[in-house]
Amino acid sequence: MKDYIIAWVVTIVLTIGGLFGVGFAVGVLMAITGNAREAQHLEQAAWFNILVLISMPVINFIAFKFATKKFLVNE
Repeated sequence: MKDYIIAWVVTIVLTIGGLFGVGFAVGVLMAITGNAREAQHLEQAAWFNILVLISMPVINFIAFKFATKKFLVNE
């Protein structure tokens, strides 16, 4: 049971970290292109919300796959 809880926590941490990475990458791109002031209103932008909604299942699947292989499957 301990391994399942560890894998679940690792999946959550990796998902949050991956979403932070997506936001960081968007912020860096906005800063490079000179739109740094627009980053304050980014949560209202429809394209950013769609990007997060699309990237979250992908990041979560990769995190779940990693955590399953690392902590649950003993080969």
